[in-house]
Amino acid sequence: MTQLSKRIRVLIVDDCACIRTTLRAMLNSDEYVVAGELSNGENILATIAMLDPDIICLDHLLPNKDGMLLLGEIRTAYPNLPVVMITGSDDTTLQHVATMLGIDGFINKPFSQKKIFDVLQEITHAKKQLMILSRKYSFPEDNTCHTKAVVADDSRTVRRLLITILTQMGIEVVGEAYDGMQATELVAEHKPDIACLDFDLPTMNGIEALKIIRSKNDTTKVVMTTTLASRELLKLAMSAGAAGFIIKPFYPNTLKQNISRILAS
Repeated sequence: MTQLSKRIRVLIVDDCACIRTTLRAMLNSDEYVVAGELSNGENILATIAMLDPDIICLDHLLPNKDGMLLLGEIRTAYPNLPVVMITGSDDTTLQHVATMLGIDGFINKPFSQKKIFDVLQEITHAKKQLMILSRKYSFPEDNTCHTKAVVADDSRTVRRLLITILTQMGIEVVGEAYDGMQATELVAEHKPDIACLDFDLPTMNGIEALKIIRSKNDTTKVVMTTTLASRELLKLAMSAGAAGFIIKPFYPNTLKQNISRILAS
């Protein structure tokens, strides 16, 4: 296998030539290669079929076809293909709709190479772990699940990884949230034994959601998940009532050990 074939193939869809040029310059590296570029979404499904990208960077404002409409089309035709939305808007409604449609992450303008790599690496790592899990592990034969969980993350791929790991542990995932408000509602409805709550959620961040959950429910153990391994965030989470703290990217065996320890405590 050549070095080129090992690189993650990215399809860029943006009507701004300067954005495409900037992304291409930032992405072309030992780890990533820009497999193709589109200035609009007219032929996006045919282009995906031809180029077979590993991930798509999709602008939310495009001529002819809106990015949200395209996201829906991609999800229907390619349900397992990760899509990251490029946006200059901080509109929470936009984020809510995109996460509801199954977006895997956001690249906010203006962006840096580090920010792009952080977003893409979290998604591609989760996708890789999902592939490994599907080959290596089987699901429990006993379908009687005594432990229940709610999972909250704005990345569809990360949610899928968490759900797969928990299910393989014999834990029933009774709710899947893509924003903080939905997470509080699902925990209130299902009263799970454990909730995995991402810090960086749209609508309401993980700390705010945790405080609401704690004010109404003192039995669910809430685990905060994040890529931000800072002492300040750890203190915030623990003071708000978190039962544990798990740093991304997730590695299945480590995550299983941490979840088991938290449930047993």
